[in-house]
Amino acid sequence: MNVIPSDLSHNELYGILLNSVAPRPIAWVSTLSASGQPNLAPFSFFNVVCADPPLLGFAPGLRQPTEPAAPHGEPKDTLRNVRETREFVVNVVTFDLVHLMNVTSGEYDASINEFELAGLTPEPSQMVRPARVGESPVSFECTLHQILDFSSAPTGGSLVIGEIVSIHMDDAHLKNGRLDRNSLDLIGRMGGIQYTRTTDRFELARPKVG
Repeated sequence: MNVIPSDLSHNELYGILLNSVAPRPIAWVSTLSASGQPNLAPFSFFNVVCADPPLLGFAPGLRQPTEPAAPHGEPKDTLRNVRETREFVVNVVTFDLVHLMNVTSGEYDASINEFELAGLTPEPSQMVRPARVGESPVSFECTLHQILDFSSAPTGGSLVIGEIVSIHMDDAHLKNGRLDRNSLDLIGRMGGIQYTRTTDRFELARPKVG
């Protein structure tokens, strides 16, 4: 079977992408509005972009229009906050935090503080104003590097690229002064409502050439 993206409905194409490009790491992004209102939301279109400079990227989609006839989607609170303040924190999600992460994934009104809703601890950051998630073992404080806007259609979105200015790592996950990847029970997003744990791993050395 071969398909052309332009021949598919949004839902059909979205399903193919999410079921085949997986597992996807989750950016649990904390932000502040210009007026100081906290926000916390997860995004699975996320990854490392570059190491020098250290960049992370995540892609928040648009909220569906509140009016059926509206031609454009509404920016999510996270995207609006980043535009206003140019700062955010990316917190990683472990298996024991998955249900609290899911609580923060709802399409809440901007007045809702998801930290309070999920019973999470907002810990002060070192270099940026948004708080980090105290329960997350690794948090990346970021300043905005660039936003790429792809489409204002309800099915469109943007790519937010942030430069890491500070990294918090829980001492419980350090070994000999370095982050111990084997102690992090991280999760990944699959298609639909499925998630996976990253504890089932294997090693594979790259071939030596020459």
